[in-house]
Amino acid sequence: MALSRAKPDELPKDAVVITEDQALKYQWKIITAWDKVGDVWSLRYAPGMLSAMAAATGAYINNHYRTKLRLGGHGRLSSYLPIVAVPAIFTMLTHKFFIQRPILLNPLGQCPVCLQVRSAAFQTSLGVVYPTILAPFAAFMFATRCYTYRMPSITENPREVFMLWRKLTRPIVPALGTIICVQALITMFLTGLEDKQNFQMMLRMKEIEHELEENHMPQRFDF
Repeated sequence: MALSRAKPDELPKDAVVITEDQALKYQWKIITAWDKVGDVWSLRYAPGMLSAMAAATGAYINNHYRTKLRLGGHGRLSSYLPIVAVPAIFTMLTHKFFIQRPILLNPLGQCPVCLQVRSAAFQTSLGVVYPTILAPFAAFMFATRCYTYRMPSITENPREVFMLWRKLTRPIVPALGTIICVQALITMFLTGLEDKQNFQMMLRMKEIEHELEENHMPQRFDF
């Protein structure tokens, strides 16, 4: 049975009223059980793909600063967790909660372009901007602690620290610009495809429901 929203005075007598959490659980049950994976692949795999892009970008940025400051194996795990793992996890969670949830619960009430722009903003902020800001701070801290690079004092010579950051960051600025554009485009494409496939799935479910009503078949639904 396809889900639909309606005002209390517009509900049919035999309507089953459920909460948003129940509706979301029901939608995911349908998506995971859908026989043709190609019809719903973006809904299943888009969050994981976006998470992987964020993780790869964080690893690239972190590795750049660690290499420049000759950190080797010093603080590897301590820097990769917040710069690689955290963006990947939060990218997936924000996409599921702020993008997929509105698509699944209220597909006809969402502006497609607004969803795509919002999704791209989350992706580039968490997947590119956040690790770009955090990675040099983590690398500078470990370089100072492990004496792998002669670091100026941030309290006595903040200008020299800024110039060092600028020197280290300048080579990857073109790559970062490209990464932002690529991630934004891929994210907008996947979000648009999620919206489209969810709408097509909803239409197919209504067709099936109509066929069942015509054939007078009993229907049983578990939430």
